[in-house]
Amino acid sequence: MSARLPRLIAATRSVFGGALVWDGGDALDPSAMAVTALGMGVPILIGVLSGHPRAGLAASLGAMWVGNTPRGASLAEHMRMVRDIVLAAVGAAIAATAIAQHGFCSDAGLVLTAGIAASIGGFSRPAAVASQRFIVFVTIALGVATHAHDRVALAILIAEGALWAALCALAIGVAARRLGIGQAAPTEPPSTATFAHLYRRWRRMLATAAGWTYPLRLIACLGCALAIRETAPEHHYSWIAVAVALLTQRQGDGLIVKVSQRALGVAAGVIATEAIAARPLPGWALVVVIAGLAAASPWLRKRSYVAYTAATTPLIMLLTSGGETIGQGLLLDRLVATLIAAVLVIVAFLTARRLMLPPSPDSPRSG
Repeated sequence: MSARLPRLIAATRSVFGGALVWDGGDALDPSAMAVTALGMGVPILIGVLSGHPRAGLAASLGAMWVGNTPRGASLAEHMRMVRDIVLAAVGAAIAATAIAQHGFCSDAGLVLTAGIAASIGGFSRPAAVASQRFIVFVTIALGVATHAHDRVALAILIAEGALWAALCALAIGVAARRLGIGQAAPTEPPSTATFAHLYRRWRRMLATAAGWTYPLRLIACLGCALAIRETAPEHHYSWIAVAVALLTQRQGDGLIVKVSQRALGVAAGVIATEAIAARPLPGWALVVVIAGLAAASPWLRKRSYVAYTAATTPLIMLLTSGGETIGQGLLLDRLVATLIAAVLVIVAFLTARRLMLPPSPDSPRSG
């Protein structure tokens, strides 16, 4: 017990100390802020002006997934980054709308889809990044598609929003590079591994317990999240699955600290949502709030991940609520759901660390 106490104190300091750290080293990048503001603000503006705010919110959801794509040093590299995330967004929208509204089969479909994506993510580092994005996207989209009157139209709107944000990102990226505004994402050296080599390494990894650590942790947490939701139908605990997808990460390095800090950000964002959506927002206010939070997100991301998470959580809640009032009961349920998800993710990680081997050194990292 005496040996564990110093580790517990150090971990607590890391969580709360990291939550208070503010990195002001990076200069303000107005191009990144313009991409997210226009990418998300324009669809909801069109929806409000046309009298279909829900359609605008659905398109803004797709734009949110794409708007934070890092800017490549060249147009070709930027196009590759945007292409990968657009494919993940569109694929998630299609998968979610296909799974939704089938009762128990929808829950099983989400767990199965997430597990397959997690296992495929072990193929390479790009696959790991794409799979984690896909898992988050499909979990959020499923919550929206569950209550959609026309799931096909929803998928189309999300795809249109993603494509619109991609065009904004590429166009503003070209202008920013010519004017020398902002900074491009660091260029990673191209992998020299062939497809055959990656495939052999992936098969060897899946033949070990370590290769299944992340998929099994994710499946177990999602399964528990859905079971809790079913056992407490009077509460809005579908958010547990969303929080699990947001909190679960492939690599175990510093996971407890990262999950705790991210959970703090989500909890702060849930509380902040009450100040934003406790009363019905008029159309113009909805546009201003979404565009403002979207513009702030890339700036906050480089300074404090807790603050970034606290800002993006109201965005997700506004977009998935269809613009309706979010009452205190719903906010309290989602706050509790966030804490439950954090506990599930941490317990699954600690259990896996005891029962299974740690990830192999050549396991792909998702960043």
